[in-house]
Amino acid sequence: MKNIYLLTFLIVSQLLAQPDFVVERDIIQSGKFYNSEIHFFPAEQDYLVYYTYKISYSQLFFEKNADQFNAGFNVSIEIKDSTGNVVKRKSDDRKISVKNFEETNSESTFLQGVINFNLPEGKYNILSIISDQISKRERRIPPFSLDINKSKPILNPIVFDPGKISCDGLNAFVLSNNSASIPFNKPTNDLVIPVSDQVISSLSIKVKRGDKILIDEEKITESFLAHPEIKLCGDKAVITQSADTSKIKLFLIRDFSSKLTEGPIQLEVYPDDAADQKQIFNLSVIWIGKPISLSDAEEAIKFIELIESKDVVSEIFSGSGDDIENLYNYWNKLDPTPETKFNELMSEFYTRVDYCELNFRSLAGNGGAKSDRGKTYIKYGPPDSIDRDTDNHDKVVESWIYKKSQRKFVFVDKEGTGAFTLANGQ
Repeated sequence: MKNIYLLTFLIVSQLLAQPDFVVERDIIQSGKFYNSEIHFFPAEQDYLVYYTYKISYSQLFFEKNADQFNAGFNVSIEIKDSTGNVVKRKSDDRKISVKNFEETNSESTFLQGVINFNLPEGKYNILSIISDQISKRERRIPPFSLDINKSKPILNPIVFDPGKISCDGLNAFVLSNNSASIPFNKPTNDLVIPVSDQVISSLSIKVKRGDKILIDEEKITESFLAHPEIKLCGDKAVITQSADTSKIKLFLIRDFSSKLTEGPIQLEVYPDDAADQKQIFNLSVIWIGKPISLSDAEEAIKFIELIESKDVVSEIFSGSGDDIENLYNYWNKLDPTPETKFNELMSEFYTRVDYCELNFRSLAGNGGAKSDRGKTYIKYGPPDSIDRDTDNHDKVVESWIYKKSQRKFVFVDKEGTGAFTLANGQ
């Protein structure tokens, strides 16, 4: 009964943003602060190559000027051929202004860009350098290789956000643009596989993780002809139809990410059942904004005691698998959408745990999720309003109001340490 009650409250309540934990920043972490991808398509001459990138606002230095905050940076790329000679250099200068200081520290808001250039067939190494125009700080992204080979008709897969948008009057797909990683999140993402040979009528795919087969021999026939062009449309990198007369075939796999769990995968693709023409792409499935409280399976299981009895938690620990397997087995039983791999209830619970750990810790550093405010927040979600005052004894009092459920909780900081205790609740 308790699980059903919790499920109802978590699903219907407002989803929370990923809390801003103080963690060491890594500019090259996929799906985090800086992401880049490279895609190429045959053109009338050579190949048209696109380098797409996005950088988190949190990685930029902002200066206050009047009523706004300004930042600027440069992304430069250097392309070397197989002999080590530099064959191309291109760069992109960007400036941005925001009015809200909190926005300047956002890890989840990105500025995107696209750099395009032409290259003939061959093997290349790509080096990227990010230069902040205010701090003058430079950061190098580890180089990656690019192999343009006419004998390989299947080009790099492209991960898209679901649905289409209008861009200059044309339909456009929005690139997920997470360093060729597939988000393990909601909503699910589509996958497009470009093919340079228009004669190919179908693709067969197999997805592996090591020796384990995740998707076995799925045949893809949904496709359309286009000459794709990648560009910025507003603040998003999109793929749309260019004026180039040459066309390629784009095969679409809808809701591809719904079939996958976190971790590296090998995508095997071959055309028209010709297994001897198989091409392999190494990708990753990454939970973007994964709750920090899920980083340690043992601790994540202990947090379940906030909603379950100690006996239930002991049963989870005594399961037949390791801690990770036992943890997921528990949450899988409560999954509101078992047809997909992503568990919204699990995500919401640990997102709330993260928020409580960050915001409700006492001055002594005692755990925020296990505090009275934390337990209330985890069970009912964010209140509609919070009133803060002092009582007759000069103690700080917080009143949480939930309008829809007509609930009110009153917490008092009796010792002045930030350790609020529940004084009244209904």
